[in-house]
Amino acid sequence: MSVDIIDIGSGNICSIKNWLERVNIQVHIINHPKEASSNFLILPGVGSAGPYMQRMKQSGFDEVVLEHVANGHRLLGICLGFQIMSDYLEEDGGVEGLGILSGKVEKLPSNVSHNSWEKFVFNRSELGEQTFQSKRKLTRKRIIDGRVFYNHEYGFISQESKRFNKSICERYSQYSSMVVKGAVIGVQFHPEKSQKTGLELISMIL
Repeated sequence: MSVDIIDIGSGNICSIKNWLERVNIQVHIINHPKEASSNFLILPGVGSAGPYMQRMKQSGFDEVVLEHVANGHRLLGICLGFQIMSDYLEEDGGVEGLGILSGKVEKLPSNVSHNSWEKFVFNRSELGEQTFQSKRKLTRKRIIDGRVFYNHEYGFISQESKRFNKSICERYSQYSSMVVKGAVIGVQFHPEKSQKTGLELISMIL
């Protein structure tokens, strides 16, 4: 199995590549839409929503991602890559997202920056009918009980119904830590920086 990571000049590409290779996944970093070939696509993101979406549209990767999802293939969005899957982001004066996940992204209360570790408990059985399931069976583990690392100033408010939606923590309970819709998964935290928990998560969903 191989995984494609979209590179438009915004994201922890090397960190994500190293994270995947630690569980023996073949990784392709793609810089052009025509290079996309895997059924598993990762949309990373670090930075500002406005310039990020502009680069997505100028490169044509926005259409690649939407077609990928329409064909039922798996998509993982990380941090800003997760946020741009929403309908709307209020950053940079307002930015239209890809509309893959119903919801909006807004500034965290009191203009704070959430830069910390938080507890993360996840049971694979909670996904229910969602189709984002492991294909390679890298692990038999069904429950993750650890912690993950966050670094963001904006939060995703999910408006999805009958989808898996996990909140960040009690203090940020209105914001999503992880949303799963069919074959699409978005995470606000950085699994590539989340040490053992991040490795357990990617082993479970791949």
